[in-house]
Amino acid sequence: MEKECSLTSNTLITRNEEKFLVSHIGDEVVMMDISKGVYIGMNSVGSNIWNILAEALPVKDIVVSLTNIYDISPGQCETETIAYLEQMLEQDMLIIQ
Repeated sequence: MEKECSLTSNTLITRNEEKFLVSHIGDEVVMMDISKGVYIGMNSVGSNIWNILAEALPVKDIVVSLTNIYDISPGQCETETIAYLEQMLEQDMLIIQ
């Protein structure tokens, strides 16, 4: 069953640390879903998002952090970040506060 995701720039989210074992390999994050035994590897952008979410933040603050790291317009960054966060939510990697 697919979860409905309706993230906005004000949605407060945090990472779901209780469900995953996390390892850092270089600049990337590798995770294992404890309940499913499934491994997930994140590229540098996904790893940066995971690291930014060390505390609960609204989506707009994540976008600001990413635009400070990458050469991307705020509008494009928000669109792409929300799409990525929705994928992370579908895999239970994040929790909406």
